[in-house]
Amino acid sequence: MTPVSAATLTSLRDAMARLLSNRPIRTDGRLTVANLAGEAGVCRATANRAETVLNEFRAARSDRPRAPVAKSSKARIKELEAEVTLLRGQERQEACQLRQAVQVMAQQIQVLALGAVTRMRYSPEAVEEAGKIASANVVPIRPVS
Repeated sequence: MTPVSAATLTSLRDAMARLLSNRPIRTDGRLTVANLAGEAGVCRATANRAETVLNEFRAARSDRPRAPVAKSSKARIKELEAEVTLLRGQERQEACQLRQAVQVMAQQIQVLALGAVTRMRYSPEAVEEAGKIASANVVPIRPVS
């Protein structure tokens, strides 16, 4: 077996330090030999020839507590689909509540408008005041030249 250069050993040790401290640059951070090689920027075969570094890496990896096994992707998909179903139900319920609120507000506006019309019909002062307010607040739209 051809020995690896000192520069390769240094880059492998630096990569090992980054992986063990959860600061990967080039990989997903899992503690695998493939990630060690990728993090160091060398091919897997070169990393396999650096037996001392691999032994150090495996020893450091075995000292660390194992991360909990991730759920299978099918189980995760089912969980997410159930969450989507729940959120869609909540969305429908909120939309229904908003429609009801809009209907109530529309009815209130209608009652207020009818009250204003009735007041104007029976009160000449209200008609005059409404005319003043309308003429003061209405801005005519002029065609753009």
